[in-house]
Amino acid sequence: MNLLANYQDKIFLFLKKLEKKNIIKIPKNFKGFVVELPPKGQKGEMTCNASLLLAKENSLAPTEIAEILKKKLLENFSEFKSIDVAGPGFLNFYFNLTFWKKQLSEIFKFNEKFGSNKSVKKKYNIEYVSANPTGPLHVGHCRGAILGDAISNILAFNGNKVTREYYVNDYGVQINNFVLSVYFRILEIIKKKKFPEQKNLYPGEYIKDIAYKIIKSKKIKRFDNFEKIKSKLTSVSLKCSIDLIKSNLNLLGIKHNNFVYESHLIKKNVVNNVIKNLKKQKFVYEGKLDQPKGELTKDWKPRKQLLFKSTMFGDDVDRPLQKNDGSWTYFAGDLGYHYNKVSRKFDFLINILGADHAGYVKRIVSATSAISKNKILFYYF
Repeated sequence: MNLLANYQDKIFLFLKKLEKKNIIKIPKNFKGFVVELPPKGQKGEMTCNASLLLAKENSLAPTEIAEILKKKLLENFSEFKSIDVAGPGFLNFYFNLTFWKKQLSEIFKFNEKFGSNKSVKKKYNIEYVSANPTGPLHVGHCRGAILGDAISNILAFNGNKVTREYYVNDYGVQINNFVLSVYFRILEIIKKKKFPEQKNLYPGEYIKDIAYKIIKSKKIKRFDNFEKIKSKLTSVSLKCSIDLIKSNLNLLGIKHNNFVYESHLIKKNVVNNVIKNLKKQKFVYEGKLDQPKGELTKDWKPRKQLLFKSTMFGDDVDRPLQKNDGSWTYFAGDLGYHYNKVSRKFDFLINILGADHAGYVKRIVSATSAISKNKILFYYF
């Protein structure tokens, strides 16, 4: 039930009737016709721009044709109390009290379903928050969480099938540093060993909380050799971290119904497959990049890298897909994830990205354009 959309249809059909009676002529190209709320500071309960669009075809000034439409509309729509001709020829409408009483009674009939429109149903994937699982959420994450959930709620309210998704970046150097930090906190607790002062470790108090939970769970019996327990420790540490994130989100009343793990996509060769696919389309090649801006070092040497032709899609430079050690870059992992999303055949994919990803948008938009063959993706900040 949308009042403005309803009257846009009604007034358009009325204009067609006036045309049949040879009162007005409607141009073939009648795009841009709208019924909407008046701009701020303007009077009226709704406004229409029909007069401005009809003026040329009818060889009249917009205000002249507005007066003709005003007269005919008031004769045929009893709910209009009055119509003003405003500015260059806008029609500003006022409804009578009886109309508003009837509208209110209709609203009460709809109850909590008021405002929904279930005539068009689509499949949406809304990815939001997706913070690295190396620590609790902060206030910045809350903004994206609330925006993503609000969009999801509106779409679901209108009968769409919505998948609320969280992408877990649980692969790469930062995860190794996170798990190592948990390990050192465990040693600090059980063996009184001092936590190392290393640049890339996570010294936060929440790491201690995770360490205590792991010790208490007794899922790992011995902590003498990090490499031997690394796989198990990674699994339980990440679970503790994700549980903490879920708990943070739950305080906002937000629940995701799908968590996709980067490590699982890599194990299933999803990243390999998307790179192969893009190679076939000649979007991936071996080449050399100039030294990155802001990273001027004497030892830097250009080397052959696997690159994605991001510049074909409006990006500044082509983007590397592999690191020196042969492991996938963060960007390659995201390629795999979006390839996975596209393969699940959603009608729309919506990503809610934070301000910290502002410089990342061009490359991921270019990548998803190549993967999805220009399937529409939306990005919000």
